[in-house]
Amino acid sequence: MRKTYILTAVLLSLSLFSAVVLRAQHQIGNGRISGDFGFNGMYYIPDSTIGAEKVDSKVRANAFINILYSNGGFSAGARYEYYQFPLIDLEKTGYQGQGVKYFFADYKNSFIQVTAGNYYEQFGNGLTLRAYEDRQLGVDNSLLGARVKVTPYKGIYLKGVWGVERRNFDSYIGRRDFVRGADAEVSFGEIFPAMQEKGFLARIGGNFVSRYEKSEDDLIFSLYPNTDSTVSALIPANKFPSNVAAWAARMSFGYKDFRIDGEYARKINDPNISNNFIYKPGSALFLSATYAMKGFGVAASFIRADNMEFRSQRMEKSNSLLYVNCIPAINRQYSYQLIGKYSYASQPNSQIGVQLQVNYQIPKKSVLGGKYGTDLTFNYSRFHSIEKNPVAEAVANGTPIGTDGYTSPFFKFGPDLLYQDIGLEISHRFNNKNWKWILAYNYITYNLEILQGHEGMMRGHLVSSDLSYKITNKHALRLEAQHLYTKDDDGSSVYAMLEYSFSPNWFVSVGDEFNYGNPLKEHKTHYYNISCAYVWNTTRVALNFGKTKEGILCVGGVCRAVPASFGAGLSVTTSF
Repeated sequence: MRKTYILTAVLLSLSLFSAVVLRAQHQIGNGRISGDFGFNGMYYIPDSTIGAEKVDSKVRANAFINILYSNGGFSAGARYEYYQFPLIDLEKTGYQGQGVKYFFADYKNSFIQVTAGNYYEQFGNGLTLRAYEDRQLGVDNSLLGARVKVTPYKGIYLKGVWGVERRNFDSYIGRRDFVRGADAEVSFGEIFPAMQEKGFLARIGGNFVSRYEKSEDDLIFSLYPNTDSTVSALIPANKFPSNVAAWAARMSFGYKDFRIDGEYARKINDPNISNNFIYKPGSALFLSATYAMKGFGVAASFIRADNMEFRSQRMEKSNSLLYVNCIPAINRQYSYQLIGKYSYASQPNSQIGVQLQVNYQIPKKSVLGGKYGTDLTFNYSRFHSIEKNPVAEAVANGTPIGTDGYTSPFFKFGPDLLYQDIGLEISHRFNNKNWKWILAYNYITYNLEILQGHEGMMRGHLVSSDLSYKITNKHALRLEAQHLYTKDDDGSSVYAMLEYSFSPNWFVSVGDEFNYGNPLKEHKTHYYNISCAYVWNTTRVALNFGKTKEGILCVGGVCRAVPASFGAGLSVTTSF
């Protein structure tokens, strides 16, 4: 325990001291040093009423510091991360350790860019390759290797990558897997400027990605001795493909206010633990279309993913080794407290769905629009599993292992509803422009069994209100209130939060969530939170105290479990 306190205090002190020193000495000759620092610590208190368990170390922290040196076209950087005693929600994902896990050197000019070390990259919409970082989720699947980008002619872009995917704080030494790929894109509007001048947009692109994982007779099942014996009986280890390739083609066309985008990806046979070791090729299709004019806009999207979970290692199924690719979530993303527990997690192996959003502004100075107009947003999204018809061989064997598994009609929605959202939002600024009100309604249908592993389906009505009042140019108040009515899962809840801001330095808020409809009396609990933040230039210091309900956290369709917790937290971020 004492060691934890000392390490946390020393890390915070040294990092802040480094930031102050570097702020004063950011220029070195013709070069420049910059960076950023983040610290997020928590003192945990056990609370049996919400399921907050006693933890081994009450004081825990996540911290990092980035240092970047740049001089003309050359740049180099490194990031030290301290997750030795991580916050409990990240500890449960295996994200634990410390060290310099991100470092790189990069050179670029108008023709070429070369990167050696760690880097993030995405091809197209990410259907075949997406290496990225999200600290909220504890996600970092950067590639360690080399990357080259070439622009041989204005409007023509070429990329090539090779690297080993990061796996938390594990060593790269001894790894038997790596990722390689190439991407090309042509922008006709840049090649032919007259097209852009007339309002035309035209882009095409394509890519190829290959994951290599060594496959030997005695390797697979010796590394994973707990694997079901049925698998080893039906699929000898040497029948696992060492190279798994994926390719994608994309396009983007538009004329004035209209635009359409699409990408189709395909992956060859990739028997792995997530698809029950079948040899069926995978595929994904993403389509979107938008139209916008003054006061009106509409956007529609379609997504289908079939057997497209693509990882560096075929036996991984947790977030310790993330996907090589990413199937985007096209549903509308919300920041509402009560709806957060029922955020949709993208299903790369089986999903088909649509999203429609319509925006309309009631004209200014009309009866309903008022002086500043009224904004209306209607949203509808619906996602199903895909239709699966088992192949004859799988039926005869009593298991799909070692077969093509199933066939699937491409555009047919499957029997299982995964998620549905019907929503309407109204935003209005009153004639006295100091007042602004947002009112929203959502009807959510959420498959608890498939998306969270709990029994049943949640159907709920959510009403949200956000009222803000600008007292003076520097002082403002904001009141947020929400009510989720449901007879399913944990039952109904209400939430309210009052925030006061003294711009640009101080922010104070008090909030409470009350799960009044929980079927268990002892779990009808208040989840309160008090927070205060101070901002000075590029530095932000925040304190908070309160309770967090068990649930999930999702960003862009990627989710992780959040355990119940109670305690006091300190957050510090700064850049220099």
